[in-house]
Amino acid sequence: MFSSKQLSVSTLVNYFLLFGCGLIWGSQYLLNKIALESFSTWTIAAGRVGIGALTLTVLLLARAEKSTASTASFWTSFPDFLLIGFLEATLPCLLIAWAQKQLPSSVTAILIGTVPLFATLLELLLIKDHTVSFKKSCGIVLGFIGVIILIGPGLLLSHLLNLSTKAFPLLPVFAVLAGAACFSVAMLLIKLRLGSKFGPIQSGQGILLGATSTALPLMLWMTYPWKSISFSSNAPAFFSIVLLGIFCGGLVYILYVKLINRAGPSFASTCNYLVPPIGAFLGIVFCGEKMTPNIVGALALILVALWLSHEKKKSTFLSL
Repeated sequence: MFSSKQLSVSTLVNYFLLFGCGLIWGSQYLLNKIALESFSTWTIAAGRVGIGALTLTVLLLARAEKSTASTASFWTSFPDFLLIGFLEATLPCLLIAWAQKQLPSSVTAILIGTVPLFATLLELLLIKDHTVSFKKSCGIVLGFIGVIILIGPGLLLSHLLNLSTKAFPLLPVFAVLAGAACFSVAMLLIKLRLGSKFGPIQSGQGILLGATSTALPLMLWMTYPWKSISFSSNAPAFFSIVLLGIFCGGLVYILYVKLINRAGPSFASTCNYLVPPIGAFLGIVFCGEKMTPNIVGALALILVALWLSHEKKKSTFLSL
């Protein structure tokens, strides 16, 4: 099925990074479920990026990565970090959390699955002499179909029909699509504005510091923690936030930034196709949830889609 050329070391590394991101982000569903027993969505979001930033800072202090830029250069680029962090974590969280109050989770999941479509479109617009091959186009579309199969076409259709009888809520739909577009723009900015200027750990640290700078004030504004009369958290919930921060908010960005710089935003964005089935499989293993034909079929289709979506980067990005 695969030629020796396709199974090059570089390609295998790209897939390793992609599946690493998918596995780590796929675990967030389990950890979020536990954390929500004691913490609000905004507290979890702010804690996740804050702990993630701290984790990568510790790695830098331990000299886990040789610095390729001066401290002055890092802070000169902080506006970029702030913007990317806002688009990558804060704004999508706000838009999607608001939209989910009015949309079924299945519809939301399908809409978030448009991230690779947006990323591919942005590459076409902003990469000089860039073209999308028929093979890659098929991969992007197949991955999107895989997400629909995972959710269940019947369930999705019933939700859509039910919504249509009550005047379809277009604003929440546009909010989720805007969140998906934010993820895509953030990936492109990582490639365009950061690139190889910083190592993956330092880039991830800057992005998470930028995200914390915007998420923390919003969390305080949304939750008013100083007005709480009492607060009690169980150990599993607290431990889940710590794990979310270390892995899903911190270490995963080392893989994510490296993947974007190696394979480009559109291929990196196909991680969004992997996260739902991996989350479903983890739920089966650890929570006793049932295996369904939809999960197996969706995963098989998504794996084919990922193979089709990968191609060697030959184009150069236009500078912004």
